[in-house]
Amino acid sequence: MELTYSDYLDKILGGWIGKCAGGAIGARFEGNKSWIEIAPEEMFPEVMPPNDDLDLQILWLKVLEEKGAAITSDDMAQAWLEGCWYPFNEYGIFRQNWQLGIHPPMSGRYANQFWETGEGCPIRSEIWGYAFPGAPDLAAYYASLDGTLDHTEQSVGAEMMLAAMASMAFFVPDVRRLTEMFIHYLPEASPIERMTRAAFDLYDRGVPLRKARERIMLMAGYPEACDSQINIPFTFLGLLYGEGDIVETMLTALRCGYDTDCTLATAAALVGQILGASRIPESIKRAVGEELVMGIQYTRPEMTISALARDTARMGVLLSEQSETGVVIVGAPVFEPLPEVEVTPAISIEYDDLPAAAPGDIVGITVVIEGAKGRVATLAVPEGWTAIPAQFAVDCDSLAKQVLLCADAEATVWPKRHLFKVRVDDCDPYAFGIAGADLWALLGVGYDAVPPEGDIVAEQRRFNQHYISLKREYLAEPVTDIVAKFADMSERLGMPALVPSYEREVDPSVAVGLRGPLVAYLARTVISPDERDVFIGVGNTDGYRLWVNGELVGEANETVWWTPFNGQHAAHFVAGDNEIVLKMMRPRDEVQFTLAIREDNRASDTPFAKGFNAADWCVDLADRVPGK
Repeated sequence: MELTYSDYLDKILGGWIGKCAGGAIGARFEGNKSWIEIAPEEMFPEVMPPNDDLDLQILWLKVLEEKGAAITSDDMAQAWLEGCWYPFNEYGIFRQNWQLGIHPPMSGRYANQFWETGEGCPIRSEIWGYAFPGAPDLAAYYASLDGTLDHTEQSVGAEMMLAAMASMAFFVPDVRRLTEMFIHYLPEASPIERMTRAAFDLYDRGVPLRKARERIMLMAGYPEACDSQINIPFTFLGLLYGEGDIVETMLTALRCGYDTDCTLATAAALVGQILGASRIPESIKRAVGEELVMGIQYTRPEMTISALARDTARMGVLLSEQSETGVVIVGAPVFEPLPEVEVTPAISIEYDDLPAAAPGDIVGITVVIEGAKGRVATLAVPEGWTAIPAQFAVDCDSLAKQVLLCADAEATVWPKRHLFKVRVDDCDPYAFGIAGADLWALLGVGYDAVPPEGDIVAEQRRFNQHYISLKREYLAEPVTDIVAKFADMSERLGMPALVPSYEREVDPSVAVGLRGPLVAYLARTVISPDERDVFIGVGNTDGYRLWVNGELVGEANETVWWTPFNGQHAAHFVAGDNEIVLKMMRPRDEVQFTLAIREDNRASDTPFAKGFNAADWCVDLADRVPGK
């Protein structure tokens, strides 16, 4: 296939202009889940805001310029830690996991139950399509390396689909045809796939936009404003009902609400690419301007949208040659070739299950080594661990070696971060990690076998129910004598009353099989290396009370849908031991409860955003092992 350089550059510029326009228009409505109507003259804010939809893609362009087609997920992960401070939602989970030594794709899955389907990776798709024109499979492949940093199948599939669409939009300027070609990247029968197909069906049947939006919500809608399962279908509503008009496309996507900066930016980027910058209305180009507004640390030598398009086109020309895609870009300037990348043995780790452990656990991994035949691999372990085997010969070009990592059952202190290293002879080591489980001591459980006096309805159910109340103190509150109560509970159970938490979950049924309503009291001794302020994020479905070092820092008496931080509580840690005590309501057998600790950056001198969702999760803490 042939593509003239002038058309190629024009379409890339059109895509980036559309991306900037949609992000700017949608930014002030982000998270608004209502029906949003504005006039065209009201679209743009007075000042163009930064846009995370674009920022990370600019960072990926930097990595492409340094690594070329040899770019890996780990390259992107390292660049993110160095050049992008964003710790929000799934971004924060990725940052935590990478600092724990957990590589992609596990970094997108571990402890990410709520945000694994977030909108954060589908919005990063364009760079891969622009850099690999006419090579949709390659664009989708690199999109998968990107998406698995912080997401799983549904979101990653959406990024792969959109990247492939952008790759072929240089040659197939038709949204419907592009979608038909690449919708197979969405997991079959998943909510995102079913609702995306429904968007096309509803449009084809002439269903008005507002009713189409409602129908999609009723199919499998999702309460989280920034989730891909609902925002990708809304993006396609914008594309379909916008009918190729970039202004109407953005206004249509905006009407649907939810993650509006993302839906508008993705839809407008595709329409802008198909049109090319030369055919985008002057009013849009004027409003967007030339300045490349970014919200991360990394900046480019020329901070203009035109320079970004030119640099993207340069990469596309060079990568088309390097990757032998079969696409010829005619009339391109002669560019300085990409730097040579040193070839070293490729090492990766696959976990048999979760990359987390409590004392005494065994974690199975597979060490994958390529390009090191005839060499010897050695596995270095942190204190308190044993590897079986710890050394082995690489006897083939691509070796997959099963290894067992055994955690010391007699450990008295259990860090959150456990880092291992695989070294092949004298090459640089490959570091990876196992997360230390949170260790809760169960102190007691309580319930009332008879109903509260005077409660007629409860009295009618007394044969079938137990009863609980947040107000009732089943243990004296605040709870003291933690060690003694843990020992007593262990004796009553006939085993250590230990409740390990591998993905922030707190589940007393690990130790207690009592069914029906109960109140559980649990405690953790968290060791902090220094004095600090923290946030404690509580994900609850029912009521709780939370104490830190004897002070009540949080309380809720509610029944809610679980999210990871329904509760956000400020607390102060001293250097050394800090006692967290939780009173947890469990009115039925199945509940969800999570607890995680985040930095409190409100008093810091950081120039970035501050507050609960704008700080990293703490990875330098440790738990004191109960009973040791």
